[in-house]
Amino acid sequence: MTNTTNHVHPMHLHGHTFRLGGARLGPRKDTVLVQPGETFDFDVLCDNPGQWMLHCHNGYHLDVGMAIPFRYVR
Repeated sequence: MTNTTNHVHPMHLHGHTFRLGGARLGPRKDTVLVQPGETFDFDVLCDNPGQWMLHCHNGYHLDVGMAIPFRYVR
């Protein structure tokens, strides 16, 4: 996930948690604050199949479409 804007984005994934940077240990999160120009690698345990949403938690960013579907089947 790369923030190519000049704004901070609290990116939130529904229905799952993830670890940042490929770490095997450490906290699992469902939201990460992505600073301008920052890139995060994250690992998601895909154990909850279906259709979910990854979006910016700033309502005005979500309102203009800063969201993508996250979906998979088992």
